[in-house]
Parts: sequence; C-alpha cells; structure tokens
Amino acid sequence: MRNVGVISQAKSIFKNAKKKRELKIAMKYLNNNVAIFNSFGEDVYMSDFVNNCIDRIATEISKIDIKSIIEDDGRILVQNDDITRLLKYKPNPLQTTKDFLSCCEWLRRKDGNCFIYPQYKYVNGIKKYTALYPLNPSKIEIGISKGNVWEIKFYFKDGSDFILPYSELIHLRWRRGKNAIIGGGDDNARNNTDDLLKSVETLDKVLQGLPKSIEASLKINGVYSAKAVIDSDKLKKEKERFEEHIFESKAGIVATDLAGEFVPIRMTPTQIDPTVLKFLKSIIRERYGISEAILSGDYDGENHSAFYQTCIEDFIIEFEQAASSCLFNDTQLYKGHRIKCYYSKVAYLNIDDKRKLAELAKDIGNITLNQINEMIGFLPFDGGDRRVQSLNYVNVELIDEYQLKKAGDKGGKQSEE
Repeated sequence: MRNVGVISQAKSIFKNAKKKRELKIAMKYLNNNVAIFNSFGEDVYMSDFVNNCIDRIATEISKIDIKSIIEDDGRILVQNDDITRLLKYKPNPLQTTKDFLSCCEWLRRKDGNCFIYPQYKYVNGIKKYTALYPLNPSKIEIGISKGNVWEIKFYFKDGSDFILPYSELIHLRWRRGKNAIIGGGDDNARNNTDDLLKSVETLDKVLQGLPKSIEASLKINGVYSAKAVIDSDKLKKEKERFEEHIFESKAGIVATDLAGEFVPIRMTPTQIDPTVLKFLKSIIRERYGISEAILSGDYDGENHSAFYQTCIEDFIIEFEQAASSCLFNDTQLYKGHRIKCYYSKVAYLNIDDKRKLAELAKDIGNITLNQINEMIGFLPFDGGDRRVQSLNYVNVELIDEYQLKKAGDKGGKQSEE
C-alpha cells in the first residue's frame, strides 16, 4: 500500500510539474524568451535593503566602549584588568573592538543568536582571559550532559564539531519565542523570515519592473499599415525597405512609395506610487526597529533617542548581563564585578542642546573644561582637566545645618531687638 501511495503521489507531482513547465514555456514565448522578473530566492539577506538596516545598527553598536568595573555602594570603579584591556583595542588577534562588536550584532540579527567564546588560561590559580571570539556555526544542539551540566554542540561549515559547556560561553539573543534558551523569533527557535521574504520579493519586483517598463516603452514606436494587397514575398521586401529607410533617416521622417500609413504608438512607462515604495520599505525597517531618518543618516536628536531605545539599549543590556554572568564567578559577582557598556549620546545632540548640557554639568561640577571642549569639537588645553562648580549650589548633607544656622542667626537678632 505504501508503494502505491508513493507512485500515486509521484504521478501527481509530475503532472503538476508538467503543467508548470508548459506555463513557463508559454510565458517565455509571450515575453520574447526573457523572464519578466528574476526570482529573488529564499535568502532575505541577499537584499541590500535588509543588509543596510542591519549594518546601520551594527555600525552604531561598534561605537560602544566596554569596561570591567566594580560597583560598590553606588560608586563605579573601572578596573584595569585583562577584560578591560582586551575590549579596549583588540578582543582577539583578528578583530579590533569595532569589528568585534559589529560582528556580534550581525550574527545576533541574522541568526537570532551570537555565541562568544572567551579564551583563557590560569595564572597562579586565577583565570586570565586572552581573547574573545564570536563563533559562526552552521548548526547547534544544546542539552543536559550527565544529568546536571548544560552543554552545547557546534557544527561548522568545514565539517568539524565541538562540544563546550554552555556556562563558558557568552550567549546573545535577538527575538524570542517560547523556547527558553535559544533566540530566533518563533517557538521552535528558528529565525523565521517567511513574512519578511514576501516584502523583500515585492520590493525587488518593483525595483526590477521600473527599468524594464522604461526599456519596453522605447522599443515599439509605431505600426506600419500597408493598404495595398501584396503577396508575402513583396510584403517582406517592402518591410525590409521600410526598415532601411528608418535606420538611414536622420530627421526622423521616413518617405516610402508603398501606399500605407505609419501610426505612432505612445507607450507610457509604468509609474510606481512613492507611497507604495515607502510602505514596503517601512515593513522591512520595522522588523529591525529603525526609522527612515536613521537609515538615510538625516536624523536629529529625537530620532536618535528613539533609535537608541529601540536598538542600541537592547544590545547593551543583553551584552552586560550575558558577559558579566560568563566572565565572573559567583564570588566576583557578589563583590560587585560587572561588565559595563558606555555609549555617548551627547555626540548626536545639536549645538544648542550640547551648550545647555555643558552649562548644567559645569554648574554642578560634573564635567571638566577639556571634556566640554571635546563635546563641541575643540582641542584640549593645559589646565583644562579641572572641574569648576557654581557657588549657588550646596551639598545636600549641609542643607539642614545651613538652614538651622541661618534660623539661629535670625532668632538671635530678634532677641537683641
């Protein structure tokens, strides 16, 4: 019975395939053996527009400054340890910090997951990190080994595979489904791009159709109608003679002694409503959380603030928590060791907002004069690494003492009177 079902199914497949083949041949015939639209394919990341969206986010994330810190009673102490030194210039021998962060975000956005392997060695019983490598596996498997240890198996494109403890990897995720461990976007931990592919295919067809419509409008200029009844050989000769006149004519006017008329045909190229293009692009941009202004580079402080909250802040929180839990043990975490990401939002403010911020920070003694110079693009100067503060502000711990003293002075004066 199984064989009969297979044969029946095969006949149905071949029958449908034959119909599709006949339809394909007919379409080629109608279109001068040239397909109207080329197939986009199944990979949405072949789209330049999709890649531009990811690249815009990855480029911005590559500007983040990462430090190893100790957080103690509200104070943040930056540590000059192996982690800070690695993340300052070269996390590994092949990548600068900018390349490393950009690569991590590309992997996270395209695969839904980014795994970073921290290479280390023990020096006097203390773990010292020597490199951080973002991994690019073709497939992964994750599960519990021996009932108590989570492990992950990586398969790479060269055919190799490795099993590593999950706790020794920095795992960054993007888009979550019901799967509790792996990112990707759907409940089966897959980076489902089916809906995105529809939008990308439609946008691709629109972009393909515009130049082809213009080209088609230039091909046929008119129809020559012969009024005399002549046989096929004469008609062929007259056709060739007519075409020869057309090619040799420099004024665009053709004279012929064959009775007939030339009827010009005006073909208008197809015009795409700009709102259609804008709508298709907005669907793709919404997946990645960026606006048209951000993608084009024509944005102000408000646009960038929304971009930060939607894309950059998400990566910062994800990286800080994942890296801290992997690079530090429980004792270090208890003592306040953390990975901290610093991202300058000031650079994207306009000059008026920078001036107001500099005045406020200067008044409360929160910024040096050279830092103000850097904010507005000026060079530092000697003696500029000092803080100044307005005398109009008082320490909150001294307010009660100041008011009591002032009240006492006022009471003394009244008693003397």
